[in-house]
Amino acid sequence: MPETSVISRLPAAGDSDLVGKLPHLTIALGESEYHAATILAFDPDAHISAGQLAGHDEERDRLLAGDMMGPRAWTMLARACRAQPDRRDDTACLAQFLAERAVPAEPVLAHRIGSRVRIRPRQRIGGDRYAGREGVIVKTHFAGFYVKLDMTPRERSQKTELVDTAYLEVLAPPVAA
Repeated sequence: MPETSVISRLPAAGDSDLVGKLPHLTIALGESEYHAATILAFDPDAHISAGQLAGHDEERDRLLAGDMMGPRAWTMLARACRAQPDRRDDTACLAQFLAERAVPAEPVLAHRIGSRVRIRPRQRIGGDRYAGREGVIVKTHFAGFYVKLDMTPRERSQKTELVDTAYLEVLAPPVAA
């Protein structure tokens, strides 16, 4: 049975801005909402009934980028999360859903010379000697970056390690001098 959509409340100016900014937002979802979103993202013919996910009081610890699904899928997910079918139009329903769940995006720090980094565990024969160590990027290389590692109390010489970009976690941007 198709749902009828009637506007009962106009979305607030900030809410309607969220709908337009959807591709740039990060949305916090519960586990069941996240699983439904992954199905909607990969199956364009999938359907979730209105109110189907309502009543699941889950911690919203799953983050999903707004550009991972199309507006139709986000609207369907918003309607599925409403407790009782309301008579808002799709834009107003989606705007309220985004207002409740949008979280500020964490800034992504770029790999640059002078950035403070931590080396993530890498697959190495005999184990990774430098996993978890911190340091500063000192030079670029086609295979990654050279990282000048902080000295441990037992070390007598400064170590510089070539690390692939995928195994570097940026902790802080370069310090301005």
